[in-house]
Amino acid sequence: MQEELKKMLKTKPFVPFTIVMSDGTHITVKHPENALLMKHWIYVSTDGGETAEHLYLLHVTRLQRSQTEAA
Repeated sequence: MQEELKKMLKTKPFVPFTIVMSDGTHITVKHPENALLMKHWIYVSTDGGETAEHLYLLHVTRLQRSQTEAA
């Protein structure tokens, strides 16, 4: 999953995507600068930098590209 995330974060032009977690939580990465990918975690800044989500990569079940942005 780490390699897939790395590719999506480096895609040019960047296309926003949603990280789906095993508990059903959805977190959208709107810009590559809003995410910090580590070995076992990804940190995503949300709400204009007001909050951050700390997501354990083993619980990521799916990456979903934004349909409206990709078209």
